[in-house]
Amino acid sequence: MDGNGRWGKEQIGDRSYGHKNAKNAVAEAIKGCSEQDIPYLTLYAFSTENWDRPEEEIKTIFEVIDEGITQYKDLFTALNIKLCVVGDKKKIPSFCANKLSEVEDLTQNNTKLQLNLAVNYGGKEEAIAACEAIVKDTLPNFVDEFYSKGFNNNSPFESLRNFLRDYCIKITPTTYKQYLSTGHLPDIDLVIRTGGRKRLSNFLLWHCAYSELCFKDLYWPAFKKKHLMEALVFFQGQQRNFGGISFPVPDPCFK
Repeated sequence: MDGNGRWGKEQIGDRSYGHKNAKNAVAEAIKGCSEQDIPYLTLYAFSTENWDRPEEEIKTIFEVIDEGITQYKDLFTALNIKLCVVGDKKKIPSFCANKLSEVEDLTQNNTKLQLNLAVNYGGKEEAIAACEAIVKDTLPNFVDEFYSKGFNNNSPFESLRNFLRDYCIKITPTTYKQYLSTGHLPDIDLVIRTGGRKRLSNFLLWHCAYSELCFKDLYWPAFKKKHLMEALVFFQGQQRNFGGISFPVPDPCFK
């Protein structure tokens, strides 16, 4: 959801105005995905790098998130939408964190569309946390294995050095994903980025390995359902090889 601040600057010279006018685009995206029976939609609302912005702008963003969640709570119920917050809620303002948790609880049994809202999320930070958790879980096994197989009372330091030289923590893609805070989410098929900039900006890096990337030259507040449909048609026309051999591209099948 890129370009809110720039849109606000162009409209009235105020970045906050753009954030305050982003909610309609959120509704357009949600309704469009629901109408197309898309099971997952992830919106990147606030990254771990966004804390470097001016304090007043950060305050506005969290107020807008709180207002938007409150405003669309009934929409989630009407459209059978489940809200799932992705990211670390401990650092965000309590009024916003509490509202997010409230609506998560309210919608936890909804089944048509899962709306993942990425708030205080960063892909690099998630990867580091996963690696730390793997090491923490592996350490007891390492100690047990060392004392059972590699320890020598006569030369403890030499035995440790030799053991470390050959020791390897075995990690598979499946194992690693289980340690991600977003490990329960499927891989992402399509990334749509507004604002004209062509990068991922630390967004769900593991899940985007084979995502199709669609960049739109408009700011997020101007995003409509028709832009979602354009992106879906673009996606439908892509050859998705996943490192293998191409297959014929089927005709578009959207409603």
